[in-house]
Amino acid sequence: MKNRSFEYVYTVFQEGSFSKAAAKLYISQPALSAAIKKVETELYGVPLFNRGVNPVTLTPAGEFYIKAGLEIAEIEERIDAYFASSAGVRGGTLNIGSSSYFCTYVLPGIIKRYHEHNPGCTLNLIETVVTDMEEKLKSGELDLAMDVETMDSQVFESIPLGREYILLAVPSHFDVNERLAAYRLTGSQIKDLSFLSEEIPAVDLSLLKEEPFLLLKKQHDLYRRAMELCRRAGFEPNACLYLDQMLTAYNIAKNGQGITFFRNTLLKATEASDKLAYYKFGDEMASREILISYKKHPAPSPLSDDFIKYMMLHPEG
Repeated sequence: MKNRSFEYVYTVFQEGSFSKAAAKLYISQPALSAAIKKVETELYGVPLFNRGVNPVTLTPAGEFYIKAGLEIAEIEERIDAYFASSAGVRGGTLNIGSSSYFCTYVLPGIIKRYHEHNPGCTLNLIETVVTDMEEKLKSGELDLAMDVETMDSQVFESIPLGREYILLAVPSHFDVNERLAAYRLTGSQIKDLSFLSEEIPAVDLSLLKEEPFLLLKKQHDLYRRAMELCRRAGFEPNACLYLDQMLTAYNIAKNGQGITFFRNTLLKATEASDKLAYYKFGDEMASREILISYKKHPAPSPLSDDFIKYMMLHPEG
């Protein structure tokens, strides 16, 4: 049984919906449906879901599949824990570097839970700018680095952990929101990723070309993507401020001073505000992989391998 296949089936079972499961898994609904169909084909064509009801439910075969899969996962965890302990994987020190955003809002919870799972290790979280991550990995100051920036593939191995999405926050009092009513998102749609549904339209960014924008400074990937999104919409944004931190830009937008681009995951750390109107983009530039990277040579330590494996299985901690 392939872990990814089981994850797909289990997520549909949890969500009761192919579209919601696809959003949670960061894949398209057609791709998820095809993957589930492939699993069913491998299981002699026996269906796992009753697709004609809403929410979708498990067939008796699907119930058996989920029960057996959970039993297998439990056995695999016991085997891994035994041999990892025997090999001393759980000990040692791991230095993990990332940008201020991930250090503040994403990694602390993951590190806390990993340490509870493996109390014999020491984990250090080091905030650094993207431009320094490669050098710190090369020098050994960092064992792992987490960000959205790709690194030199000849020197580093980068493993995708998931995707994040760039959205738009427009002060609610801006008149342009009246023309964008059909595109407006709710905070709950952003948090549960249901905004990824093809039924929810993407904003026409060109309608905002006359408005003031709050942008991050040029060294940020979010700046580059924001500029490219605007360029593809046929204009250069009228930047009224350049800022170091996305949360600062978001809060200034909430105070009504301009439009800003932000990560969808930000709303896990702060509440959606009725002072802002939210919109999504249809452009591929508005989606980017979250990567964990390490130096290929020498090979990563057993502890690094174990932490990466944990991150892949528990991307949200």
